[in-house]
Amino acid sequence: MSDRDRDGRALELALAVVGLVAVLYSLLIAARPLAGVTVVAWLFGAYLAWRSFGLAVRFVVAVERIADAMEARADE
Repeated sequence: MSDRDRDGRALELALAVVGLVAVLYSLLIAARPLAGVTVVAWLFGAYLAWRSFGLAVRFVVAVERIADAMEARADE
């Protein structure tokens, strides 16, 4: 398992724990379940945005590699 996989799993676990704590707090202490759902929705949205950003970065790197390969082939 690479460091990136471990970091990703750690981030997912941390977000899950924060979301669970927020939902439990909103249900048991604040008695406002919608507040907990809102926090979890924001966390999930931030997580998806982060993953989308990482996907966009990987896409740009792949396109740059293709462009470099085509340029190298054209120079031959």
